[in-house]
Amino acid sequence: MVSTLDDKAHIDLLTGILNKLSFEEYTETRLSQALSIESHALILIDVDNFKGVNDTLGHAYGDKVLSVIGGLLRETFPEHDYLGRIGGDEFAVFLNSMPEKDTDYETYLHFKCEALCEGFRNHYTGDDGKYKISASIGAAQFPVCGHTFKELYAKADKALYASKHRGKDTYTIFDKTLLEQEETT
Repeated sequence: MVSTLDDKAHIDLLTGILNKLSFEEYTETRLSQALSIESHALILIDVDNFKGVNDTLGHAYGDKVLSVIGGLLRETFPEHDYLGRIGGDEFAVFLNSMPEKDTDYETYLHFKCEALCEGFRNHYTGDDGKYKISASIGAAQFPVCGHTFKELYAKADKALYASKHRGKDTYTIFDKTLLEQEETT
């Protein structure tokens, strides 16, 4: 019984993935143990126009969509990766898994972000199955973008907003061009 209560304290009951606090703690712990030669990434996901889902289909259906997104994340990422719901319609993934031997990490990160975008693009909802949901995604790599959760989160968040500014329904991986854009604005 205590184990079940302990599990419930770490899990977002609507989506079946880690809640915000547990996601951050698990990720920070893993980062503190990571060697600088390891590769990891933090991916932030914001459901585009989610308010429209709630306004058009109702909050109960919005909850159903969030639950489906939890399933989409579990389908897209292996169990070694950390999956979390970090806000109302905001999700995060910490890539703890490694690519196949013939694949470099950046290619692997692009592949996972594209698979996530495709998962959203192929998902329609609503009673008539015609309501499309999409997501804006931002990612930041360890160690090049930072060594702590806070550092990676800040860079992934900048990348996410770059995706939103590019028209949503896409992903951006943080790189130095985002810093250059920030300095010029």
